[in-house]
Amino acid sequence: MKFIQTSPTHLLIVFWPRCHLQATPPSLSPVFADQEDEGEGFVRLAVEWASIIILSKNYATSRWCLDELCLILEQRHERDHYVLPIFYHVDPSHVRKQEGTFQINVVPDTKWTDDNVKRWKAALEKVGQITGNVAISGPETIFLGEVVDIIKERLDLKQVYCQRNLVGMETRDKEINSWLEQSDSDIFAIWGMPGSGKTTLARHIVYSNWHKFESVSILQDIGTRSTEQLRQLQEKLIIDIIEGKERTVRSVWQGTDTIEDALQRKKALIVLDNIVTKKQLDALIGTGIKTQSKIIITTRQRNSSKWFQSTSWRCQEHEMKLLDDGDSLELLSLYAFEPNAPINGYEELLERALVYCQGNPLALEVLGSSLNRGSQEFWESTLTSYEREFPGDLKSVLITSYNLLQQSIQQQLFLHIACFFIGKDKDYVEKILGPDYCAKSEIVNLTNSCLLAVSPNNKLMMHQLLQAMARTIVDDESHTHPGNRSRVWRDDESHNVLIKKKGSTNVKGLALDMEVLGKQRIALGKKQVYKLNMDVCSSYTNKEIMKVVFTDLIIMFQHLHMRLKSSTKIFTAFRIVYRGDEKSVRSNG
Repeated sequence: MKFIQTSPTHLLIVFWPRCHLQATPPSLSPVFADQEDEGEGFVRLAVEWASIIILSKNYATSRWCLDELCLILEQRHERDHYVLPIFYHVDPSHVRKQEGTFQINVVPDTKWTDDNVKRWKAALEKVGQITGNVAISGPETIFLGEVVDIIKERLDLKQVYCQRNLVGMETRDKEINSWLEQSDSDIFAIWGMPGSGKTTLARHIVYSNWHKFESVSILQDIGTRSTEQLRQLQEKLIIDIIEGKERTVRSVWQGTDTIEDALQRKKALIVLDNIVTKKQLDALIGTGIKTQSKIIITTRQRNSSKWFQSTSWRCQEHEMKLLDDGDSLELLSLYAFEPNAPINGYEELLERALVYCQGNPLALEVLGSSLNRGSQEFWESTLTSYEREFPGDLKSVLITSYNLLQQSIQQQLFLHIACFFIGKDKDYVEKILGPDYCAKSEIVNLTNSCLLAVSPNNKLMMHQLLQAMARTIVDDESHTHPGNRSRVWRDDESHNVLIKKKGSTNVKGLALDMEVLGKQRIALGKKQVYKLNMDVCSSYTNKEIMKVVFTDLIIMFQHLHMRLKSSTKIFTAFRIVYRGDEKSVRSNG
């Protein structure tokens, strides 16, 4: 806040000491600096983007106050400076019309010249039109409480809290500022994988620019809300935009209509966090209106601009790319080490941590906090623990993307790919999984949801944290008996399930690399692995996928359903795949 301005002196004595006692939250931080000029006093606050003007009965007798008023209003016009007028036992209409004690006239041979008086009258008219607080009667303490509540609400940055230790934001500021100030786009759509920092960037935009707008609203985690909760979000958005009393929204369409009306009247900065469907957008902002407001959405859906093709809204997309090695190291170090602490001896451990996180800011923050101030031995133990068991605080964030997949078939395909097909040719996987999982189209949907990627050489790729999350979902199906899970991919577990016949009808897929398993057992001093034959596999004809690797030979074991003219016949197909080459052989049905 720039300063609190008032006149005459008795207000400084009676009014301000009480205000100072109540207005002491950290967001205000008042610094008193008394200045005497013809009996006027003011209190200056150590913030530079807002002013409180106290208009008392004798306010217009002070040339200094009138000059400062002109300066404040210039800042309001040029810099979106926030102004709160307090009409202290005066009628705002008297200020607007310069009536009563607010009449000002030219005084010869003084600074009350014709030019100055015209300028001051214009300023009084403008400030009288600004919505403020009026103190006419009643206890001052109650009025002061109301004023302080307004100040605290305006300055309270809890809802636009921007976390510390931000890394990489400066590279995005130019694009953000261009969108805010010059772009014709109403909407800034930030998309990327879970944990990539989409919400953090949105809050950074609000934290840096909220004072340029009349109102601010942040609606969090919209994707998980029910229809009833969507109406509650509409109510919150309406209250935030118009800064008024609570409103009851009786239906979603009524709420949308009210929001559109509010956006036409107010210049608002809005964040819609975690948008999943177009229906949510339509309910919260309608189909587009002429407005000065700016709307930020975060989503895991790439190509989100397609949501606005049938509306009047104009959208600018921004991909939330993962951090490079330099920024990743900086962010991890901010959480893992004390400021200026030496990292000698931690170089290899840091590299291991960076490989685990793969540029994901959430993972870097969580892992860095876990490693904070730890010894090298502690780092070694913690990293091993993370690599063996996926941490719950990461899973709770990442799993929302899985839960929000619209169909069960998408979830099952995602788990199949995460467990068996990362690094495999996309066309090949579509052939293997296509009949049961509509793989061709659903792989596109998973890619658009930032859960999957296709490399330039057509290989299916997935961030290792998403893969670890997917495999944790399967592990949670049975912690003690792998044969009761839907998918078995660890070689030792797969071998035991097959040899000891511990599988169940739950198993949909199994993978086994005999060569790797044999080397692991020899290294551990265990007995040589048993040889497998297809008679062992034949008892598992319920499996949708069975993959057994003998040196450089992969055998796919898959349930296929072929609809004949009169019946449905189930038969087994063996898909023999050589590395770098693919062949398909069907057994006799």
